[in-house]
Amino acid sequence: MPLSVRQIETLKSQDKPYKLADGGGLFLHVTPKGNKSWRLKYRFGGKEKLMTFGLFPSITLAEARQHRDKARAMLAAGMDPSEEKKSRRAESLISAGNTFQAIAQEWYDSKRRTWSENYAEQILSMLKKE
Repeated sequence: MPLSVRQIETLKSQDKPYKLADGGGLFLHVTPKGNKSWRLKYRFGGKEKLMTFGLFPSITLAEARQHRDKARAMLAAGMDPSEEKKSRRAESLISAGNTFQAIAQEWYDSKRRTWSENYAEQILSMLKKE
């Protein structure tokens, strides 16, 4: 039976984590601290996988169902939704300049003035190693 917003809002935490199914692999995971997170259980490549969409109420019931439907469409197209999510996150970090290279260069530039020339060259060569 699908969940309702009222039912979700009135859920109480218990001593152990528990979950309530909404359908199509989507369920609400409730922790002993009372956190409620949306998760999707699915199979890809013969393996069972778990994908988290976010916390309720930040992600509403309707949004969680939309995420589930998108993930199911990806599965039908032969794509793993969790891998797609990881690649999108990596692309956004790179576009934001949060790569190791950018952060290491920023750190190096901030510390460079306090080091001797020889030590600075050693650090720079270590950072440039692949």
